[in-house]
Amino acid sequence: MKKESYKDFVYLKIPKDEWEKIEKFALEKGKHAKQLSYDDLIRYKFAYELGIESKQISASEATRRKKAKKDIQIYQALENYFTGLFRSEFERINPYKLSKIAKINYRTAKRFWEEYNLDKWIIEFEKSPNEALKRFKVEELAESLVYGK
Repeated sequence: MKKESYKDFVYLKIPKDEWEKIEKFALEKGKHAKQLSYDDLIRYKFAYELGIESKQISASEATRRKKAKKDIQIYQALENYFTGLFRSEFERINPYKLSKIAKINYRTAKRFWEEYNLDKWIIEFEKSPNEALKRFKVEELAESLVYGK
């Protein structure tokens, strides 16, 4: 049998009660009794594919929400840092320090840093923190704000 032989078959999602009716009918009439129409098969195949598609959509939605929550958490840490709560004049923020301030994994902070090009934004945050943070929130985090709430 091939390694990916599952691609050679069509999978159906048949409700349990209907399957029991089919089995009962087959036992009464014999194994080769025809009880399923082509329309039934198409309906079952569509139900199976719809279930798989909805699982994939739900998984991608959950991933988006999880990313959005982390993005908002990091933004709030940046906001606190640049508005004076954690700020130190001697140390410049970097991904490691951002991960410690936001209480997240270093890789997540590094991804955020690279994805939103924080090297460019940090300069603006230092010049005028309130205005730059508002612009960053609107320009970069618009999608995260929608999914995160």
